[in-house]
Amino acid sequence: MMESLVLNAAGIPVSIVSWQRAVTLYYAEKAIILSEYENKILHSIRFSIRAPAVIQCLKTHYMPRRFVRVLPFSRRNVYIRDNGQCMYCGKKVSLANFTFDHVIPKCQGGKSEWNNVVVSCMRCNSRKGGRSVSHSGMNLLRHPFAPQLDKAAPANLVSRIAAEIPHESWEDYIYWNIILEE
Repeated sequence: MMESLVLNAAGIPVSIVSWQRAVTLYYAEKAIILSEYENKILHSIRFSIRAPAVIQCLKTHYMPRRFVRVLPFSRRNVYIRDNGQCMYCGKKVSLANFTFDHVIPKCQGGKSEWNNVVVSCMRCNSRKGGRSVSHSGMNLLRHPFAPQLDKAAPANLVSRIAAEIPHESWEDYIYWNIILEE
């Protein structure tokens, strides 16, 4: 489904709506279209326009209540943080075929959280087994960490965008960048 990013009057991303809602806000003169989907043209009897990718509400000063600075922990986000690379041997692995490795194994009290999970290929994960990194004789290429957003961002959008890959037209308006360095 094609969706539109919504900015408040100050230009802060506050929501994601359907393209139909974005067109309605535009024609009601409550929003302006800042960016369009290049290859998605909407036709009706009265008009033909490109589907809005990003709109800005003209009078809405709504500010989200909860802001976050840490990216949500998910399988996809761990994969992105580790560049799709096994943190033991450096081999590239696909998103569908990588395994989580717990630096401190679950059987030793390790938890599934940013600072304890790395991308691992199946071979390295099997080799390490239920041992800690130091007892397995293996070395980490980079220690796990929680990626920080360089600016606080609305929590509802961070979790939504972290679960999906947003359209590239949104990049200029989503002003938070992920700091992937320790």
